[in-house]
Amino acid sequence: MRQKSKKHSEPGPAVSLAGVCKSFGSREVLDSVSFSAAGGEGFCICGANAAGKTTLLKIIAGLLLPGAGKVQICGFDLQEKAPQAKPLLGAVFHKSMVYPQLTVSENLRFFGRLYGVKNGNVRIEELLQQTGLMPCRYDRAGILSRGMTQRLAIARAMVHDPAVLLADEPFTGLDCDAAESLVAILEDFKKGGGTIVMATHNVNFALNCCKQVAVLDDRKLIFSAKVSGINTAEFAKDYLLYAKEHC
Repeated sequence: MRQKSKKHSEPGPAVSLAGVCKSFGSREVLDSVSFSAAGGEGFCICGANAAGKTTLLKIIAGLLLPGAGKVQICGFDLQEKAPQAKPLLGAVFHKSMVYPQLTVSENLRFFGRLYGVKNGNVRIEELLQQTGLMPCRYDRAGILSRGMTQRLAIARAMVHDPAVLLADEPFTGLDCDAAESLVAILEDFKKGGGTIVMATHNVNFALNCCKQVAVLDDRKLIFSAKVSGINTAEFAKDYLLYAKEHC
């Protein structure tokens, strides 16, 4: 079981966005997006392809600058206090960002060193157990299945024990068993005090590991609610229609 880190227990939201806007030239992608997520919570952003989900996650990750608005990570302004905020983040995007020629353990050791992880071997053993990668720890990453590669990508993103995990379409290409295993890993991360911000259009699995859900459409969050307060069957059937009917 993942031990709760002190940095996950700070007061206030772990992630907070206020009025975030983004344009690429004359094309406006995000317009006044605001939301917050507390420690130990999952926040799911649903939306069709090209709705701006990946752009939004990249802004939260500090990979893109917003045109306007603010992002705070555990109380630290992402632009004004980037050295304090960015180490609190872990991210999984479409590419796994692991090295195929290295073994599973070597990948984790490499990224652990990049982040200056203390007691790296202990942390790696913990992650191998937590993500179910222990049986293939000596296998090269390049021969792993899609599901196991995604587990390694999650482990890589968590090697420095971040407060916030960003996950862009984490269930893409996974079969049912692999997706359920990933949900269990994300649940364990939350139990340790971590916060997940997930972007996906695969709603069924996302609703199982997120407390809040929002819909991004036409540059804005048109709907936001607690999962416990919605009809999850109807939402999963057609989240865009559900959002427009209930916004």
